Amino acid sequence: MDELVKQLPIGLVITGDHGAIMYHNDLAFSMVAGQHETLIGCPICQVIPESNIIKTIKKAQPSLSLANSNKKNPKILYEYPVEWDGQKAGATLLFHSSFVEHMAYFVDKINEMKQELQLIMSLVGELVTITDEQGTILKVNEACERMMGVSKKDFIGKPMDFLEKEKIVSHSSTKQVIKEGRKVTVTQTTKSGRRLLVTGHPIFNEEGKLTKVINISKDITETDLISKELQETKKLIDYYESELHKKETNGQKPLIKSKQLKAVYDLAERIQDLDSTVLLLGEAGVGKRTLATYIHSTSKVRKNHPFVEINCGTIPEALIEAELFGQVETGGEGKQVERQGCIREADQGTLFLNDIDELSLPVQVKLLKVMEEKKVIPVGGTTAVDVDVRIIAATERDLEEMVRAHRFRRELYYLVNTVPIIIPPLRERKEELPFFIQSFLEYYNRKYHYEKKFDKEVIQAFLKNDWAGNIRELQNVIETVVVTSADDEITFDQLPDKIKNATLANEDFSGQKLKTAVEEFEKNIIAKALKKSRTLKEASIVLGIDASTLTRKVKKFKLEIAEPQ
Repeated sequence: MDELVKQLPIGLVITGDHGAIMYHNDLAFSMVAGQHETLIGCPICQVIPESNIIKTIKKAQPSLSLANSNKKNPKILYEYPVEWDGQKAGATLLFHSSFVEHMAYFVDKINEMKQELQLIMSLVGELVTITDEQGTILKVNEACERMMGVSKKDFIGKPMDFLEKEKIVSHSSTKQVIKEGRKVTVTQTTKSGRRLLVTGHPIFNEEGKLTKVINISKDITETDLISKELQETKKLIDYYESELHKKETNGQKPLIKSKQLKAVYDLAERIQDLDSTVLLLGEAGVGKRTLATYIHSTSKVRKNHPFVEINCGTIPEALIEAELFGQVETGGEGKQVERQGCIREADQGTLFLNDIDELSLPVQVKLLKVMEEKKVIPVGGTTAVDVDVRIIAATERDLEEMVRAHRFRRELYYLVNTVPIIIPPLRERKEELPFFIQSFLEYYNRKYHYEKKFDKEVIQAFLKNDWAGNIRELQNVIETVVVTSADDEITFDQLPDKIKNATLANEDFSGQKLKTAVEEFEKNIIAKALKKSRTLKEASIVLGIDASTLTRKVKKFKLEIAEPQ
């Protein structure tokens, strides 16, 4: 402590209440010693005649005075009461006037910097606010009234909680910066109805403690309106593109990347212009409807006529007859009202009977008669109407087994099974998966105006999954993760539990010892936690382990720690 006092750039003298000097540093001695060999024990009035230290000690009030022993460089005395070794004393600080002038120079510089800061804040076209570490506003520039609808005097000194409560701003970027300790960007709606894009910057002292927050707010009200108009325009363009795409791709073969599917579509092309009934067989979601529409749209004879689809499993049994064959009813005044039904609506075109196995036996009999005689009699009617319709049926079930169980008419089975086409499940043609994944991701990015992408672990999980629901399940899963994920990069932990569990269950640990497999799994879990956390402490809380344990494991697995933003 003595060494520190000796190095002070000011003189220091400690005087007892009796007026004798008890301590001084080297600089004080050089400033006032004169002919004295030591100052200790000397009365201060002899050494520094201008001193008021006795009065200062008695009244316990500081004093300021000027000593003129050296007129070229007078000294300034600042004296105040202190305690020294448990007794009343006084401290005299001696400043050369040149030192004070030097300090004044820096005070002027600081004032100049303050003025320059105020000028910069006023010239910036955006709103600038500076708050303390509690969120209370210290400074604000002239854009305050224009953008916030509040004058500067009503803004300065107000805490952010007050501004939110009074709805001057919808929510505070400052509070988020204080809470998270990092730069944040948010959008705000002001009391005057303006939309602001606000970026909050934290200011830290040398100890790493947050001391201030600087917010720069840009008015994006007009930009926001233009953006909304652009979005509406884009939606309209997307609609027209979709309709144009339908016309351009009508009759075009879909993207095929497997030998199995190529064989299916090659067969479809060979029978597209025939009237033979087609039976599409395959699991749910493999693309039976897509193939049915392809057969119809590539037929030179029928493509310009209706393609009518009916899902036999979704219509109540009491209504299915009228839906298929039509119905004649007697209305008011004895007039007959006739409804055509799907078979007649598809005249000259194609009727797609999806889930044909759901038809009841009586309806199967009537359908068999229509297919054999090319005539249809509506429910409640007596007159047969000629129809020219090609039938494409589809089912997930084994119709032969249903025939043996007397749940499907044998004669109808022979008719619909004229050209059976089996569409293999997605798990048997996994080489197509990357193309479906990319196609669906691009589609939903366009639809929802996102720019999301899949982490490589997500792609691996998709490739390893068996996809019991085939293409439809894959499409639904991709839409789900695209619309529910908070980040632009979709990671493994954001996948549905069903996909994650199936992936982990299918992991191949062959050739690995249990310890190696467990360590690899542990490494992946820790790496993901580190990626999503700002600090090791935060990651340790997420993982439920001590920070010291996590530090040791990070070193063991040679993992990288993300730099704080």
